[in-house]
Amino acid sequence: MAAKKDPVLKPELKEQIQAFERELDAALGGLSIRSWAATPTLRLAAEVYEQFAVQTDHPGGPGHISRAMDVLAPHLVSGGEGYTPDIGRKQDGVQLFADLTFAGHYFMLRDYLYYAYNAKGALSWAFSEDRVDIRFADPSIPRQFFTVFNDMVMNSVDLFGAFETDAAKIRSLLENEAEGAETPNTIAAWALIEREVDLKLSAYFNILPDDSAIDLGGYSYAEFMAIYRALTAKALYHRYLARDQNAVGAIYISHDEFASLAVADLGIARARIDAILKDLVYDADAATDRLDGAYFSLFREGGHDGRIVMRPHHFAVDEGLVNLLRVVAQRRPQIFLNAVSNSLGAAFVRRVKAAWEAEGFTCHAEVPLRDIDPKLPDIDLMVISEEPTLGYVIFICELKSPIPPKWAKDQLKALNKDSVSKAFHQVRMLQAFLRTDEGITFIRGYLPKDGHPYFSGFITVLDHLVITSDNGGMFFEAEQTKIINFRTLERLLRRSDGDMALIQNVLATYPEMAGKTLRTAMTEFQLNGRTIAYESVTDGPLLDFPQGEWRSSSTRQQHIEEFLASGLHPFDVFGEDGAERLHAISEPTILNVSSNRPGTASDGLRSEPSGKTAGEPDIASLPSGQNSD
Repeated sequence: MAAKKDPVLKPELKEQIQAFERELDAALGGLSIRSWAATPTLRLAAEVYEQFAVQTDHPGGPGHISRAMDVLAPHLVSGGEGYTPDIGRKQDGVQLFADLTFAGHYFMLRDYLYYAYNAKGALSWAFSEDRVDIRFADPSIPRQFFTVFNDMVMNSVDLFGAFETDAAKIRSLLENEAEGAETPNTIAAWALIEREVDLKLSAYFNILPDDSAIDLGGYSYAEFMAIYRALTAKALYHRYLARDQNAVGAIYISHDEFASLAVADLGIARARIDAILKDLVYDADAATDRLDGAYFSLFREGGHDGRIVMRPHHFAVDEGLVNLLRVVAQRRPQIFLNAVSNSLGAAFVRRVKAAWEAEGFTCHAEVPLRDIDPKLPDIDLMVISEEPTLGYVIFICELKSPIPPKWAKDQLKALNKDSVSKAFHQVRMLQAFLRTDEGITFIRGYLPKDGHPYFSGFITVLDHLVITSDNGGMFFEAEQTKIINFRTLERLLRRSDGDMALIQNVLATYPEMAGKTLRTAMTEFQLNGRTIAYESVTDGPLLDFPQGEWRSSSTRQQHIEEFLASGLHPFDVFGEDGAERLHAISEPTILNVSSNRPGTASDGLRSEPSGKTAGEPDIASLPSGQNSD
């Protein structure tokens, strides 16, 4: 008889959480704005978001309003009739803000409820007559939120730092120009905005080639990218006007006018443009299809020929490529599976491989093992680093590229048997194989046939790494194998200068360092006479990696020669007794290192500045709100 699965929640706690969920749902259903006329409410909510986007000092910022709109999206696009609100009427403004504030809390607590029901030990819950207290119990959850935000800010600083001069020029060119005017200044400004679009899209989940002919169901990925570029340029243009001419507000776009211009300017057939906008704009059909509002930045006013509502500040920072892929996967799963999934996975491997190779590492992708044993998985990526004073360090990498998540339901899919959780199972299979004689022979086959340039006997260190499109270990705290998302990895590799010791040390210490760096706070609100308090990640210091100096170091060769002249040998890393035994060996020695071990056999064999461990992450002194994208 199969063992009984341990429940995620104890029955008594589950009943309390379910009762709390019903209370939240009832409060959401009873919000005043749900009985207001939908289209004017949508417009007001969009305007409030844009105002908050410029008033960055407001607690919670525009993100809270965005989450509220995601929750209320089905009503906002319904075209439903009712009371017509007037923002100039104080009572309406107070009620609108109160309801949007609650809906933003609801979004957060909806995520926490999903975690509670599906991930054991995710949260701690405390219920009393006058208070509900919800805190993180699994440290991987706040660490994931911190990592995603930290990556966005740090990568944005890296990417857009050099664009500041051009951004200032755009502001100067548009300073006295009327909206929509075509003058030499605006033409010059648009040319710079197009460059900014290129930078911005390169920061997104832009894994597939922009010109990919992959069919997404009525249009190609290349056609979508052309439309998305045009919309991003429009959002950036209006964002500049909002900040420099006080022209703050949502933009209302006629579907027909935009489609006609796109046909003329881009040469895309009207039917295909309509299909693209159908997947980019949240409307009543999206609500019927049970698509979440979090997958959309654009909303459509209800009724016949409703205009498209754009929040320029939102569209300019939202991950529209991720949104589109999620919508296609949900609306047309077979097309996504057949046309997109494999291409996305292959492109993801190519991108990660290129990041390692850019730092001088030798890489082999899609390394087959099934000829050896049909039960073994292929190795997605093998990274080989020649270490002059040791031998070789080899990373065996498992790559998982699900579409990055937008909310809890997406994040929890990492636990599915065919998603990120599968990578850890595959790693365990590979670890077992690579400890066998056959596995060691296999590894030797990938080392240079001429041997190591300095030693006839040397050490080969094997390490394992899971690389994902987003997940940095969320829900996998108990796993021993290191895991990192590709954005964090790419930044680490850029900083490393090919220093494998630095890379290994950062990978091993990142969870601890991120945990020490992140800050959380309790958010409180009132519900039916009780205080509801929930923990979330808040502003705090940022985490960056030290700039390595190894391959480009002018003293690198000198250090190697000093090591050789001193009579030291790679086997000396094992200490005096181990070195004596190993010195007699004239062929490579394979060493499988523990995946969670903070150091490696190569630690200490390089000269590092005194007072700092090789690869120790730096806590950057950037303000937490700095983001130049």
